[in-house]
Amino acid sequence: MTFDIAGAKGSRVDPEAVVRTAAEWAASRGAEVCLLDSRSVFGRDHLESAALHAIRAREARTMSSRSVAMETLLYAAGARQVQDAIRSVGLRPDTKAIGVVLFGSAKVDDLIHDMGWSREDGVLDAEGKSLERVGISDRKAKTVSDRQRADLVLEKVALLDVEK
Repeated sequence: MTFDIAGAKGSRVDPEAVVRTAAEWAASRGAEVCLLDSRSVFGRDHLESAALHAIRAREARTMSSRSVAMETLLYAAGARQVQDAIRSVGLRPDTKAIGVVLFGSAKVDDLIHDMGWSREDGVLDAEGKSLERVGISDRKAKTVSDRQRADLVLEKVALLDVEK
């Protein structure tokens, strides 16, 4: 299964409506899409790791959810429950910058355009973001250098397999 990752900017969103519209857009093209609040994304590697773990879970038939897109959200949050994942990395009413993971052959730039957003991959960067958004305490964050902070998030993604 192929996927593409991008960052996007738009105006404030109605989370449920945006997720529904994007899911319908993707389904009409034989694809799946995962949307995340970019304030909870700690680099492109974070989303790539979550997507790859979700694909592996699908292949191993160990998914906790019904879709690879939702499984990606779970891994990105390092959470076992969908509600916890949405609270941690999901879209919020004040979301203006979005992380996009698009599975299938549809083009991520087409989705971004059709949603009325502009592509801005820089919103995925980890710099200046609080690890508390993904459930990593300040105490833990202070144990590593600023350059290694994203590694804590990748570790949390990987540990979800152990917790399953």
